[in-house]
Amino acid sequence: MGLVAERKVAGFKEGLVSIFVNVVLFVIKFYLGLIHNSIAVVADAVHTLSDAGTSVVVVISFWIAYKPPDKGHPFGHGRAEQIGAVIVGTLLGVAGFEFLMSSYEKLSSREALTFSWFLVGVLLLSSLVKELLARWAFRLGGSYESRSIVGDAWHHRSDAIATTLLALGILVGADYWWVDGVLGIIVSFVIVYTSIKIILETSRELLGSEPTRREEELLIDLAREVSPLIEDVHHIHIHKYGDHVEASLHIKLPNTMKLEEAHEIATKLENRIKDRLGWEATVHPEPQSREERQQRTSS
Repeated sequence: MGLVAERKVAGFKEGLVSIFVNVVLFVIKFYLGLIHNSIAVVADAVHTLSDAGTSVVVVISFWIAYKPPDKGHPFGHGRAEQIGAVIVGTLLGVAGFEFLMSSYEKLSSREALTFSWFLVGVLLLSSLVKELLARWAFRLGGSYESRSIVGDAWHHRSDAIATTLLALGILVGADYWWVDGVLGIIVSFVIVYTSIKIILETSRELLGSEPTRREEELLIDLAREVSPLIEDVHHIHIHKYGDHVEASLHIKLPNTMKLEEAHEIATKLENRIKDRLGWEATVHPEPQSREERQQRTSS
């Protein structure tokens, strides 16, 4: 299985497993919240169910992203995953804001939760499951450089933290009623900050950004491998559509070179970039000016 196929499977696997786990945890926590008459536990169950929604976004974005190119989308649909990451980041921000409001309300009302060892144990077990799910998603997202999966991982972790704080509030609520609210506010800011970071980084790619220093160095090194006659590589543009990357660059060649020879070098460089990096490249050869030619000769 190739890397592209593995990445597609990773996105589907993370999304579908997350949906299943979140729905199961929702049913358990919702039932416990009802029988213990705890609105806080019911709210936490709904938060868990909302995580299933973000995982649905991940699955849909990966399904669209790996559709083959068509007449209307000649470069493929790869940016659907980035759009999905923006949606996931936005939902994470909404969850963080709602978490902040509920934490503030707990502080304002001096709300203390009814103690139950059984309820505390189930909530802590739920937190452990969500944290393990988050770590698995973080590992997948990092391995395949997927911000949508990383965003989903943050949703899992935020739910794990919220449920842990709820269990802590039930455990010590009678003596320290403010613990749940104060920790909730702190965590809310972390969640909102993470959502903003995901949205800004993903939007940067969607809007288009200059190539990184590493990407420029890779192209310059390949140009030097192809021909020592390439004096300069400039005007580098890189456009990313998921796994499909379009690159364009200009190279300077001796002004005495025949058009056929210049075309041959440009084509050779395009093929080298395709073989080494997997990018579709368009190389535009330019003649050196007389001054540049003289400077090179004199040096």
